[in-house]
Amino acid sequence: MFSHEEIWDGIDTLADTFGYSPSGLAKKAGLDPTSFNKSKRKSPDGKPRWPSTESLSKILNVTGITMSEFFTLMNKAEASNDAGGLAPTSPMSTQRREQIAEHAAQILLDTKSVLFNAEEPFTLTSGKKSPVYIDCRKLIGFYDARTQLMDYAAEMLLSDIGGDALDYLAGGETAGIPYAAFLSERLGKPMVYVRKKPKGFGRMAQIEGNFPEDDSAPKKTILIEDLQTDGGSKKVFIDALRDAGATVEHAFVVFHYGIFPASKENMDAMGIKLHTLTTWWDVLKVARDAQYFDENTLKTVEAFLEDPTGWQEANA
Repeated sequence: MFSHEEIWDGIDTLADTFGYSPSGLAKKAGLDPTSFNKSKRKSPDGKPRWPSTESLSKILNVTGITMSEFFTLMNKAEASNDAGGLAPTSPMSTQRREQIAEHAAQILLDTKSVLFNAEEPFTLTSGKKSPVYIDCRKLIGFYDARTQLMDYAAEMLLSDIGGDALDYLAGGETAGIPYAAFLSERLGKPMVYVRKKPKGFGRMAQIEGNFPEDDSAPKKTILIEDLQTDGGSKKVFIDALRDAGATVEHAFVVFHYGIFPASKENMDAMGIKLHTLTTWWDVLKVARDAQYFDENTLKTVEAFLEDPTGWQEANA
């Protein structure tokens, strides 16, 4: 007799073995993409929910494995959990990272969260011009898209960091808050959020949530944000977390510009390793391969990515 946890761990391991997220496996099998989400595995009152025999049959059929082989995967998952992992945490291959980066880029293009315009460049907050624009906030309005991206993010963080190396997820005000919540659900970890400055009344809190004040309590924390340009804005959040006794060595963003040398310099100076799903270079590759835009637009964007400062000066 297998337990509720063993069955679900087996499904997670099956998905990972074939290069899917749990929601990706469900979709591949013709099921609702949310069928295997962690939030669906227990009822609101905490009672276990079991996958249906129909669901199991469909995922075995689409992956071509037998029930006996599935039982083997369940044993593999149990061994991994006994070793302290939240899920399989083998190092992610370069090929898998490229797959995630390109699919994430495609999702950004399809949801129009990234835009290209060579004829009428966008005017940024700084007043400078740019032929590209990114709005990760828009993604939260696309359920399937954000579900897939957050499944990728959880997979990446478990591979790169491991569940035992994280005690808290901290969302940066404001765009990082929903992504921290989505990932907290998947990783089974508590979250807090960090203000840009203390709120100015009441407790004068800068960190919101149940964050222990006891310095002896472990507080290995990862900062979660939507995107990063040069990384300079991360410092206020990281400093606030460290002042509160947190150990902060990692940050995650959905999108990294990947075109400003200062980004790595700032992360190195703060002692932070950045984890990201995709960059402008990945978006350009997908846009070119799939012919999302005309060649003139693609060449203009490429020229900007190669030398953003020079391009902006020439197009001021």
